[in-house]
Amino acid sequence: MSTTFPSGRAGGRHRTAAVKQSALRRIVVPALLVVLGLIVMLYPVVASQWNNHVQRGVAQQYHDIMEEQKANEPEFIQRSLVDARVYNEEHTDGPILDPWLARVSKDNGEYQHYLSQLSGFPAMSQVTIPAINSKLPVYHGTDESTLQKGLGHLFGSALPIGGEGMHSVITGHTGITNATLWDNLIDVKEGDDVYVSTFGEQLKYKVYDIETVLPNETDSLKAQEGRDLLTLVTCTPYGINSHRLLVHAERVPFDQGDEDIVSATGGWTMQWWMWLVLAVALAVAVGLTWWIRRTLAGEKEKSDEQN
Repeated sequence: MSTTFPSGRAGGRHRTAAVKQSALRRIVVPALLVVLGLIVMLYPVVASQWNNHVQRGVAQQYHDIMEEQKANEPEFIQRSLVDARVYNEEHTDGPILDPWLARVSKDNGEYQHYLSQLSGFPAMSQVTIPAINSKLPVYHGTDESTLQKGLGHLFGSALPIGGEGMHSVITGHTGITNATLWDNLIDVKEGDDVYVSTFGEQLKYKVYDIETVLPNETDSLKAQEGRDLLTLVTCTPYGINSHRLLVHAERVPFDQGDEDIVSATGGWTMQWWMWLVLAVALAVAVGLTWWIRRTLAGEKEKSDEQN
């Protein structure tokens, strides 16, 4: 009986294949773990951008629907605005409380009456702040589920339709992990414009004062005789939320050309932490690529030496 042994060349090929398989096993598991880590790292950025896109879409949808309603059902729009003005005259003389500390029962009859105002559409209003590239829908109330998807109108303040002696308060979150919302409200400066679009009524306000107060300091949210005021409220400092940032604005004439600003769809907003996450993710990806290539090259050198 004769026995056939593999040639030296065939044995070398077998050793090379075994080395490659061993190298792949050592690379695949760590690489997969790193890729999973990158996915987890990038999730807040992707989720925030997606939710920002959805919120801009709702705001734009609201604007488009209102324009269509003004053209097709102007009587309904005017009746809704008249009802809202009557509501403001009769139901906004109570105390204004911090939106995050004071919760109103939804079973309250007065609150149910409030919810019936400016209702029946994707949102009750829309706020546009060009200085920070912000365009967001406004909903009734300030409960947590509302503030997770957009801005909330503070119950007890005037509905956002303007008028002398009226003061509307709009609230928004800062620092949530899956949306920008009003993270950039801190960048608004005195003199910046704020646009409010409610049931086709286009209002323009100019920021005249910005202050940081404790949650129970709400005196500046009261209406002032003869003035048409708007205040934007969010928590501050970022991630701590011990105080409230109040951006006060007063009504000014709606100029020719402002309509283009209100009807614009808005753009992407990148915050500092998003750029930081992307930079770290890119550095990790480059490092992973370098490590894989270096490992494969090292294994090839070992294989060549053995052959």
